[in-house]
Amino acid sequence: MFRCVLVLFKLFIVSASGAKILGVFFVPSISHQVVFQPIWKELSLRGHEVTVLTPNPLNDRSLTNLTEIDLSFAYEIIRSGNLQGTLQKDIPIKTIVQYAFKLFGEIVKAELEHPEVQALIRDQSKSFDLAIVEYLHPTFTALSARFKCPWVGITSLGALLPAHDNIGNPSHPVLNPDILLPFTGGLGLYERLVSVYYSVWFRYFYYYHIVPDQDQVVKKYIGEDLPYLGDIEKTISLLFLNVNPILHPIRPNVPSVIELGKMHIRTKSSNVRSANLSLELREKIITALSELPYTVLWKWEEDHLPNQPKNVIINKWLPQQDLLTHRNVKVFVTQGGLQSMEEAISGGVPLVGMPFFGDQPLNCMKMVNLGIALAIDTETLTSEDLKKTIIEVAENPKYRKRVEEIRELLLDVPATGLEKAIWWIEYVIRHKGAAHLRSPAVDLPFYQYYLLDIIGLVLASAAVVLFIVRKLLKLFFGDADHVVRAKHKLQ
Repeated sequence: MFRCVLVLFKLFIVSASGAKILGVFFVPSISHQVVFQPIWKELSLRGHEVTVLTPNPLNDRSLTNLTEIDLSFAYEIIRSGNLQGTLQKDIPIKTIVQYAFKLFGEIVKAELEHPEVQALIRDQSKSFDLAIVEYLHPTFTALSARFKCPWVGITSLGALLPAHDNIGNPSHPVLNPDILLPFTGGLGLYERLVSVYYSVWFRYFYYYHIVPDQDQVVKKYIGEDLPYLGDIEKTISLLFLNVNPILHPIRPNVPSVIELGKMHIRTKSSNVRSANLSLELREKIITALSELPYTVLWKWEEDHLPNQPKNVIINKWLPQQDLLTHRNVKVFVTQGGLQSMEEAISGGVPLVGMPFFGDQPLNCMKMVNLGIALAIDTETLTSEDLKKTIIEVAENPKYRKRVEEIRELLLDVPATGLEKAIWWIEYVIRHKGAAHLRSPAVDLPFYQYYLLDIIGLVLASAAVVLFIVRKLLKLFFGDADHVVRAKHKLQ
């Protein structure tokens, strides 16, 4: 009996002891940060000593175990880069990827140069048991090597192809196109060709341009004695994805890929500033809204909306999740952000999608395919079309009925995304990594993974066999011809 008490007491001490955790969430976008904030808050509340690099600190003095390094200056880099105007949906995908990584590179470099970040990196007394890194760019993964600790990757959406590669997750270009491609459902021949070409090009661009370039950044700002950045990436323990089987394609995942979903807290998550809309588009929207038989709440970032209709109420910030659960809300007009989609479905509200850039066009396509929304093309939008679309979704009961069906599926899960994230983070801390979950695909050379050596051997063997058969046939028929010719001469 005494032994049992000691064992239980020891287990209690181990499970309750706090770990030192470093979180790096580098993208200056509220729709990214709201996914991660519940995680570092909950880890702090559970007694872990948490240090976070973020453009959106919580600044919650009650979280005594939390240290936040404010990187909000990175928002100015996004604004000066005109992300909303540059990454329009009609721009070629290669141009979007190249520009996005160029912009990410500028953000990462500026954040690494920040005095507080450099002080953290250079502090030889500092240690961590785990690093959690927003894995849309490779550079900050090197902090795991600097502090000699395991690391977990996390995204506020799905993962880019290299993330799947580095954890050994299968990524079939037809069944699972990259998240940046605007494809959903069954792919036609042209889309399949584009996806295959893109998967080859993107890997070449990433592994032979981005990673070598960022390895030099790592050596300069984090440590000259660190391993090659591409090798550090492959030490990832777990990959957290903010996806769910309702809004995202079904795909096979290795055990070290954890799907979370519905991670964000009560905060507005739109990336598109209404005040940045072109004058022409704004006037079309205002005209359409003025003719609606409803009261309209519009998130408008300025103090004054020119030509504001009487039925439109503006505010710089709105409690979006609270509003979407109100019984009087008939329809939600959104740019198509993933978090906004989840909030609308959780509130049982049908949508009208108005996508601008990034993953928004694809997300709107998904909503339309699910039968919970209609979408509007901002390039061809007219006031009349927008008015009719809003009224159709608001008044036709099929959209409300369908979104309620989807809501039941979305919420019927054994554990919340936050609960899964915290459990798996502490799992990695307890076991000092998750090497036992590592897929063998990570260590396979490219040619072996795609069976190029097997295909080459089969083709070579077939060529040898055909060569031998051809020689034998030539020898046999050649001798037969010689005999026939000899008989003709004797005659």
